Amino acid sequence: MFTASCSKDGNTGPAGPQGPKGDTGTANIIYSDWLDIPFKADTVHTAGNRIDTMGYFAVIDAPKLTTSILNTGELKVYINLNGAADPVITPLPYTDLKTGMYIRYIAYKQAIELYSNANVGTIQNNAGVKMQQYRYILIPGGTKARKANVIDWNNYKAVKDYLGLKD
Repeated sequence: MFTASCSKDGNTGPAGPQGPKGDTGTANIIYSDWLDIPFKADTVHTAGNRIDTMGYFAVIDAPKLTTSILNTGELKVYINLNGAADPVITPLPYTDLKTGMYIRYIAYKQAIELYSNANVGTIQNNAGVKMQQYRYILIPGGTKARKANVIDWNNYKAVKDYLGLKD
């Protein structure tokens, strides 16, 4: 193993002018406010004109959820099981192991569909606190990952090619 270094001739020049301070960045991440989401019953008509509730569903409008994000980015959906002043936040899908209640989602262009075996829409408790609000975060893809190749780390040419090293 060896080390190479470079040096430059001459003195360092004066510092350039300071540019304006930019906005705090979040790497193009898009997020929603905490949303009030009502759920609707998913029903089926059975023999004898009976209506059975199979589950509950809701749709969150997500206008910035693009095909590109679906194909190359990441989507996260959360529920705040408590109120804003004392949040209890969990990611979806979520299953309550005590009750068996679950919430899951599927996403498609500009929408996120929630499904549950319980009515888990936003509610307001007796103290006027909103509970069970939802939020989503969209993370656009950036740099494509390399393929997961099996590399022979004892073969210099293979390692050089894999790491994109120049001679």
